Amino acid sequence: MIKYVHFARIAFADFMRAKVRIFSRFLIYMLITWAGVSMWRVIYHTGHAPSGITLTDMGWYIGLAQMLFFLSPRIFVVIDEDVRSGNIAYFLNRPMPYLAMRLSEGLGALAVHILVYFICGAIFLYVFLGGWPSGGLESVALGASLLITASIIHLLFQIACGLSTFWTNDAIFIYHAYQKFMILLGGVYLPISLYPSFLPPDVIHLLPFSAMIGGPASLVLGGQDVWTILALQGFWGILVFMGVRSFYALCLRKVEVNGG
Repeated sequence: MIKYVHFARIAFADFMRAKVRIFSRFLIYMLITWAGVSMWRVIYHTGHAPSGITLTDMGWYIGLAQMLFFLSPRIFVVIDEDVRSGNIAYFLNRPMPYLAMRLSEGLGALAVHILVYFICGAIFLYVFLGGWPSGGLESVALGASLLITASIIHLLFQIACGLSTFWTNDAIFIYHAYQKFMILLGGVYLPISLYPSFLPPDVIHLLPFSAMIGGPASLVLGGQDVWTILALQGFWGILVFMGVRSFYALCLRKVEVNGG
């Protein structure tokens, strides 16, 4: 356990030193959130606002939904480079499991982003939107807390995307495809409850993308139950973790067959 903490601590220190990277990512987050809220502001001003949801509440929803994409580091890029360069063969000879090492590094970087986005992000949204959502600070804290567990699941998905380099030689393409599913089915730009009938909300709520994005963000709207979202996150987290382990074992067999 100590060695995992050590790798997480090193990643935490490394990301804390990268002030330009942190600032540029947060700037992009603010611009994307501003664009999303501005779109909804136009919708509200034209009289097509969804019933029961204020513009401030919708703004907080958009801000929390976008935050997931910025909390987790792009760990799939690191794994992709390890596979392409052949460095993964070197790591396989170490006593520490490769996936555990990369996940520990991802968690260390995630801790840095939690500090930045939960503090600076909340200040930005409060000033930009002119106040807290109808559920108050408590709803924001609950939504942000569930984003932490969602970000861990997101890291597992990223690991799977990175490992796909063994077969596709293009993890970035796989990640972008996964990201598009997140945007479409996760409720990034509008609550899932507002989805059209050909995308049934009752079904989408059960998918991992909803549990990672729309579920936590909807807490500021008084949407899903906290325990329901936690249960879905736990189910999908375990399922994705087991899937990643099985996929990694398959990748190792491919390395052995090809001689490293």
